[in-house]
Amino acid sequence: MLVAGSCDESLAQRANVTIKFTNESPRVVSLRRMSAANGATVQEIPPGASRSELSVPGEQWEILSGGSQISQYQATAKGKQKFSVRGAGGNNPAPVPGPVPAPVPGPAVAGETGSQVTAAEARQILDYHNQKRQEVGSPNLSWSAEIARFAQGRADTIARTKRFAHLPQGQNPYGENLAQGGSSGGGPGYTVGSACDGWFAEKQQMPAGAPVMSVALFNRGVGHYTQMVWKGSTGIGAGIAHFQQNGFNMTVVVCCYNPPGNQIGVPVY
Repeated sequence: MLVAGSCDESLAQRANVTIKFTNESPRVVSLRRMSAANGATVQEIPPGASRSELSVPGEQWEILSGGSQISQYQATAKGKQKFSVRGAGGNNPAPVPGPVPAPVPGPAVAGETGSQVTAAEARQILDYHNQKRQEVGSPNLSWSAEIARFAQGRADTIARTKRFAHLPQGQNPYGENLAQGGSSGGGPGYTVGSACDGWFAEKQQMPAGAPVMSVALFNRGVGHYTQMVWKGSTGIGAGIAHFQQNGFNMTVVVCCYNPPGNQIGVPVY
């Protein structure tokens, strides 16, 4: 987890870039420049609105709702950049390699999923992923109740703490995609399909061909999509949890993948 700290003098020596932040979520969000000396410099962005800010390559920005972080962005060297808040946070870079529990493929989708995800939702997640993987030639995933149990624990923790963030690097044995969204009275609820659609939408930021994962590629904001189609992943499990925040009925969806994707220097598919 990144935290606010003193200004990095090396950042100030770099050329300015412009970032356009667009709030596509249903709630007001706050934008904070994390290099500010006291973590201040907070600007509000209403739903549907945009705000452009001058930054420098490497500078960190934090997006909050109700005082809790829901996403963050690191400026790249590109002169003009765009970042949209859709209720989903950034995908974690690949965890430090280490022993990973073996996936448990089989009939989990047809019966016990291993989490609060229903069998129908599990099938929807699995079919969605495998369809998109087939488009780029990656092999199908298998559902794992064991991975799903881990993902459910992550979803429950986020719902309880209202802290929408990945675990620190090295503490999650799996690749992980996070998404959350909310609705007010009578509004349509956020679903596992909503989460998958949001992750897949990042494909439009992918360069042509089958690129090798790099820091530059990851910083284009494609980490959710590349984990979905990562050819080396074979198992998937998901968890879901619901909670109340700032008058919204919130849903958080966690998908975990084994082996984890987004390994630097490895082809995506």
